[in-house]
Amino acid sequence: DIEFRLAPSRALTNFYRDNVDIAIRHGGGKYPGLASIHMLDEQIYPVCSPKLLKGSNRLKSPADLAKHVLLHDEGHGDWRTWLIEADARQVDASKGPVYTDSSMAVQSAIEGDGVALARSQLVKDDIARGLLVRPFNISQPSKFAYYIVYPMDKPVTAQMDAFIHWLQEQVV
Repeated sequence: DIEFRLAPSRALTNFYRDNVDIAIRHGGGKYPGLASIHMLDEQIYPVCSPKLLKGSNRLKSPADLAKHVLLHDEGHGDWRTWLIEADARQVDASKGPVYTDSSMAVQSAIEGDGVALARSQLVKDDIARGLLVRPFNISQPSKFAYYIVYPMDKPVTAQMDAFIHWLQEQVV
């Protein structure tokens, strides 16, 4: 019985100006003046269109990434670190386009333009629908997670408490 407004934005929420009680942030979890409740972790791993697993340049090992375009998600995932973990140091981690919006990098991967290093929560539905595949079973924990935040100086109402608990149940 609680109404809410979902307003995705890269801008930080101004709780007082915008009359907002709770926000969800993707980041490090420490925010001055805000209570922060850990909600959800993520893994980072490569994803691509299923068609890149077929043909003459198909992806069989991480070293095969040298024959493909690497799609970069600015600020979320580091190909260089992943390639070291995958023992594919010969692959040039700097090549390929950089997207400032994660969903654009994922869409480019779906269209077969290359291989994206993606956040698990962003691509899980596309993997379930068969639009994307994980060519390798190597992942890294993300340096960021999702947090429920609210101002420390605002009292937590019964509705806020109920909504926070509901959010936590949704991600289990």
